[in-house]
Amino acid sequence: MPRHRPKVDYSLRPAKAAVRQMVVTALARLGTLMPLDSYRYIGMGSIYFREFQLVHRQLGITDMISIERDLSAEDRMRFNLPLACIDLKMGSTSDVLPRLGLEEKPHIIWLDYESRIAPDILSDIVELFGSCSPGSVVIITVNADRPNDEERESWLSTIGNDRPEPSDPHERNEYALLSYRVIRSQINDALSDRNAGIPDPDRRVRFQQALHLVYADGAQMLTVGGGIIAETSQQEWAACEIESLEFARTGEQPFRVKVPYLTRREVHRLLSKIPDSQGDDIAKVADEAGIPRRDARDFAAIYRYAPLFVEADDW
Repeated sequence: MPRHRPKVDYSLRPAKAAVRQMVVTALARLGTLMPLDSYRYIGMGSIYFREFQLVHRQLGITDMISIERDLSAEDRMRFNLPLACIDLKMGSTSDVLPRLGLEEKPHIIWLDYESRIAPDILSDIVELFGSCSPGSVVIITVNADRPNDEERESWLSTIGNDRPEPSDPHERNEYALLSYRVIRSQINDALSDRNAGIPDPDRRVRFQQALHLVYADGAQMLTVGGGIIAETSQQEWAACEIESLEFARTGEQPFRVKVPYLTRREVHRLLSKIPDSQGDDIAKVADEAGIPRRDARDFAAIYRYAPLFVEADDW
């Protein structure tokens, strides 16, 4: 019998863990738009289902669907389901999404891909932004790392001939920006097609970006997310105040999530001086403890969301 072996332990990736907390913190503010428990959450739980646990525990959502394409891993997926309210749908996202009635109710959808942007991901974006009910939130995560020289042209060719080009093919950050621009372009095209021929502003929708995160626990990853809202619902969305969060980003400049390697003692000492609007106390602690000042600043920027992993037992 085939055995599913994940490439990484998703429960122990510090930057990813911080991103999860940021996303759920942002989603919690949707409560001013509509009751959180009226949403359906759709994600890709793998065998860990960490996002599902956070979304259920902190937002109270009980209508949840996990899409899993590895048919050989179904038994292991079902064994690891942490909540009875998660409905496991086996198949590719391109097969499953059109069958979920995305237009019937507001959804929170986080498609957390391991791969770089590819035609199937672009097709999923078209499906989501062409179908999702107004009030929905869509979040897309992709690998945005620099491909090696042999992979570069092959990958660039998959995203179309009118693609933006990296100004420096050897600069890692260029590929995060390139991937972001491809995703935003696909979103804009999908919404343009959806709104074509609809004069009623109550039925026309737009994408209000709130998240643009770049992080790495190895491979560089990009997360882009925001709301699909009616053109007449701008004030209701603004009332959620998601964009006032320190990590929210509405344009091309990302919030870079960096979780430095620190000891527990270093963390506790830094926390005793946080928040520090000028950063002077943070710099003093860094110098006192021999911590690079950059690491201290990076921690101060994400301390509310940074995980602290400890050994709970020794078997």
